[in-house]
Amino acid sequence: MISDNAQTMPYRRLFAVLITFLLCANAVNAQGLDQLTSENERSNRNFNPHNNDTTKQKKEIPKGIHVWTVDRRFGDRIPAEVDTLPHLYPQSTLGMGRYGEYNTTGNNYTARLSRIFMDRKLTSQFSLIDTYDQVLRQPEEWHFTNTFSPITNLGYDNCGDKNNGEDHLNARFAVNAGRRVGLGFDIDYLYARGYFQNQSTSHFNGTVYGSYLGDQYQLHALFAAHHQKASENGGITIDTYITHPEHIQESFSDNEIPTILSSNWNRNNTQRLFLTHRYALGFYRKVPMTEEEIKARQFAEASKKEQEKRKQQEAGKDKDSDDEETAKPMGRPDGAKVAGAEPTLVADSLKRDVLAADTTRIRVTSKEMSDSLLAAQARQDSIDARMKSEFVPVTSFIHTLDIENHDHIYQAYRTPASYYADTYYNKGPRYTGDSIYDQTRLLDIKNTAAIALLEGFNKYVPMGLKIFATHELRRFQMPELDEDGAAYLGRRNEHNVSIGGQLIRSLGKTFHYNATLEAWVVGEDAGQLKLNAATDLNFRMLGDTVTLAASGYFYRLNPTFLQRHYHSKHLWWDNDLNKETRTRLEGTFSYRRTNTTLRIAIEEIQNYTYLGMSYAIDGSKRQQMTASVRQYGSNLNVLTAQLDQKLKLGPLHWDNRLTYQSSSNKDVLPLPALNVFSNLYLEFMVAKVLRVELGGTATYFTRYYAPDFCPMLNQYAVQQNADSRVELGNFPIIDVYANLHLKHARFFVMMNNATGTSFNRMSFLAPHYPINRSTLHLGISWNFFN
Repeated sequence: MISDNAQTMPYRRLFAVLITFLLCANAVNAQGLDQLTSENERSNRNFNPHNNDTTKQKKEIPKGIHVWTVDRRFGDRIPAEVDTLPHLYPQSTLGMGRYGEYNTTGNNYTARLSRIFMDRKLTSQFSLIDTYDQVLRQPEEWHFTNTFSPITNLGYDNCGDKNNGEDHLNARFAVNAGRRVGLGFDIDYLYARGYFQNQSTSHFNGTVYGSYLGDQYQLHALFAAHHQKASENGGITIDTYITHPEHIQESFSDNEIPTILSSNWNRNNTQRLFLTHRYALGFYRKVPMTEEEIKARQFAEASKKEQEKRKQQEAGKDKDSDDEETAKPMGRPDGAKVAGAEPTLVADSLKRDVLAADTTRIRVTSKEMSDSLLAAQARQDSIDARMKSEFVPVTSFIHTLDIENHDHIYQAYRTPASYYADTYYNKGPRYTGDSIYDQTRLLDIKNTAAIALLEGFNKYVPMGLKIFATHELRRFQMPELDEDGAAYLGRRNEHNVSIGGQLIRSLGKTFHYNATLEAWVVGEDAGQLKLNAATDLNFRMLGDTVTLAASGYFYRLNPTFLQRHYHSKHLWWDNDLNKETRTRLEGTFSYRRTNTTLRIAIEEIQNYTYLGMSYAIDGSKRQQMTASVRQYGSNLNVLTAQLDQKLKLGPLHWDNRLTYQSSSNKDVLPLPALNVFSNLYLEFMVAKVLRVELGGTATYFTRYYAPDFCPMLNQYAVQQNADSRVELGNFPIIDVYANLHLKHARFFVMMNNATGTSFNRMSFLAPHYPINRSTLHLGISWNFFN
């Protein structure tokens, strides 16, 4: 690991220097522009009689950004909030999550698992990276952008030093090429050396995205590449080093405590291409512009006038003389006609030729009438300046392409004797001796075609309707055995075809609903079924809005490929598993006036599919380790109730999130009965520009048999061996912080786990993986508008 750290350190320094340079350069540049502007103003008064020097930096840059996510199947745009909000910014940098609800292996950016069952996602087809959701975002979670001016966001947070600390560097850029095209990129680098041996993690993620929002044609595209490398130590050898250090004859610092594994790594490389586009048929209508759009139009018109003025000056035209010439009356040109019908000669009853009256023009008979007409025209011009044409789609033809390419390697140079219960092969390239090189790959290509009848184009059509069909190709590669028992990388393919439909009502403020049905008709997953439904009702009560929401689903799922088949040197299974059936009902009550949200969910699962793990403990050794996928044939019932309550008294805020859970079989699905997150802080302004939050958070959960971590699968597994099972919980984790926000910058100072040794020393979130002691975290996020 010394060599890996040595290779990484120059990049860390380089990124830190780059961020510092950019921030300083921006400050110096802003100061220099201010000085230059003031000097130019003084000189212009003396040498430029018109005082129209174009170097003055007086223009107001329009600032504004809209963000949205897209539905992964149809590409529908879903409004979202910019993820630069200052509240709970310090907590969002931690692996335990914004509300402290995740279990981790101690170090930041490592594998994690939510203790709240109803917030867990379904197991994906490549479950070996599911636990990296802190650093990996799915296409439906990505924020697409539309900006009035280019926006850059630079973020940096760290703790510790070069031997045991963490560094997180993030750079985001968003720009528009015209009104319809939005482009951007995101570069994310996360590195944590760790306070214990052999637990460093490194992630490097890059994403490029773009969108085109035409009237009839719309497109969203995203390409992302991710690389993860995590050292695995298997946990410390004896928990006594943490729980009762006084019983150890020698004194150990954290980075000296022995661990089970060394020279073991999980490596993942992922590439993703996501493309969704549509063509719509519809009509146009006039709608008012937003204030931001009006400002952007005014800015564009002012820029256009300034460019035209500059072109005239460069061409050597004299503006004053031009204005004088323009002001002189030129008379009516020869052959010009007056607007309206030309008067014609007609004969009256006395046989005289007279001019017939023009009935197509308005006769102005007084100054009052002229002023009234001019005022009416001014009002109409003002209205037209604030209106825009909006295309109303009626029918859309949709295509979505989703390609994922995953490559997972579990590599080890040394393995303790008798650590694994089984060895399935020891022949073939890279597979001999006590070394391990387990490689698993997946290429997943999914195409969806849909036709949509969209809601909102007519008052008599209160809902939208979609029908779709999806084809999916999955190609897995993993070790297989030849006739001589030697390992080679084999290949297996799976094809699936599914069809379905959706009914949706999302417009309006009172009542919404969404129901989607998908059935698999051909392929490995034939017979699989997914039904999702959600609805919400919003109404006024006691001067504020009450929201009642209900959702539910019925799933009949075929276990994933890796649950049915997995081959490696020490773990091997080919399971014949039944389909898993899940039924969930969830209700949410939300009242804004009291800042109260209550969620209640019940779920019944038949043939619950999960990963189990067991080993024997012999002093400081762990032996006969094995893991496998299992099914619980009976019904498993889960009840969850969650209360989110925010209290306020002047500048004092107290936010609480309490979650109660009950599992009918704790041996199969262990859950803490109570999980608490509490945030007590003072919020106030300094000089009307600096927003300050001073406070602390506390996380607590009751004791339970928390899932263990299986390094070779990079997943959490239920503890199966009754003799070695460990209960965790019943201790608080307290963070103290100062969170500040100044104009376009947010920054924080936080002491994480401030009371690390003052309470119960059983401070583990996963068996034998202690959490870090008290650490000081610093972070800053800065937005730049060009």
